[in-house]
Amino acid sequence: MNSGTADTIHEGSQLAIEQGPWRAAPRAQLHVTALFVGEREDPIILKEAGAKYAAAFAPIQLIAGRLVTMPKDDPAMLWIRFRPDRSLNALHMALATSTGTEPSPHRPYWPHITLARAHGGRPNAVDGPIVIEELLLTTLSLFRSIPTPQGTRHEAVCEWPLTGIAPTLRKEGP
Repeated sequence: MNSGTADTIHEGSQLAIEQGPWRAAPRAQLHVTALFVGEREDPIILKEAGAKYAAAFAPIQLIAGRLVTMPKDDPAMLWIRFRPDRSLNALHMALATSTGTEPSPHRPYWPHITLARAHGGRPNAVDGPIVIEELLLTTLSLFRSIPTPQGTRHEAVCEWPLTGIAPTLRKEGP
């Protein structure tokens, strides 16, 4: 994520983070989650799926990134949640199928950036303003989560450009 976008997200969410018992993710680790795959011993299948589907999907335009807490009834995470997007939903399902990962139970899949997790208390629910009007996803990244005493750190393992040039994966026809 470029620094201008991270700055916009930070400015739009800082007050909510300061007002709750949140442990904020570092700006350098902000990313849109396409699929959460959990703990994996061998990331080879993930790398193969990432390369395959990055070539199959063109850049994805997300819109209306709103500041919200999740889940609604017992907030544990503070998100920038975008409107559902058909392309990201299709990428989510393709990655889940290809990697043997359970897809999100939410249909459609809600694109989001996790900004913070509850820490040391119960936060109030947030259904806030749109913080970022548009976000163009141009890459697909594979992250690994590393637990630390300060919270989970996310580290990029691989990154592929979303090109949409894989002819055997694109739907042909009218």
